[in-house]
Amino acid sequence: MDGGRVNDDGWKPSAGQVALIELDDESDQCLTGVVMTGDGPVVVDLGSSPRPSVDSYKVTASFFAPDALYRVKATAARHADQDALIDLTVHEVERVQRRQAERARVSIPVAMTAFDDPGEFVSVTGQTVDLGPGGCRVRTETLFPPGCDPTVSLRLPDGDTMVVLAQVLQATADEDAWEYRLAFMDVDDGDGKRLSDLARTAESA
Repeated sequence: MDGGRVNDDGWKPSAGQVALIELDDESDQCLTGVVMTGDGPVVVDLGSSPRPSVDSYKVTASFFAPDALYRVKATAARHADQDALIDLTVHEVERVQRRQAERARVSIPVAMTAFDDPGEFVSVTGQTVDLGPGGCRVRTETLFPPGCDPTVSLRLPDGDTMVVLAQVLQATADEDAWEYRLAFMDVDDGDGKRLSDLARTAESA
């Protein structure tokens, strides 16, 4: 199962780390970039991501390292006169332990629901790509509201539905779909065993 969250005020990203940047507004805009330097303000190259229309804005940025995911609350601003670069002034850092349980390739129907989204009730459906007791990857044709922790409903092969809270660790997009890497939170022992058994059965098939 994925480990818990801890504060890590001494964290600094390394050059080359990938960052997923969610704007803390109602635009549902999600940017991706690569860290140029982590000394002082974190400088991120947005590459081909769209450019925000304002000079300074609040963001939640996720950085992916071998040991953990780091979720950062920060203020973003244009870096000098270089349009593709932004400076992140970090206010808060949260470290999320990466999963210790392996996942297996399992495709079952799934729904991701945003109960805490400030807008209308949103539910996005799709299929799992892989699955394990600590989380899953989900592929959908519709964008899930950025910044929301989803309630995930999994339709198991035996017909039962398992409901569990999750956290979005990573979101990526291609031409026709979105893919989300999710960490389950507070899975009880019974559901954890069912997920482990399902992954084990898929691996041996």
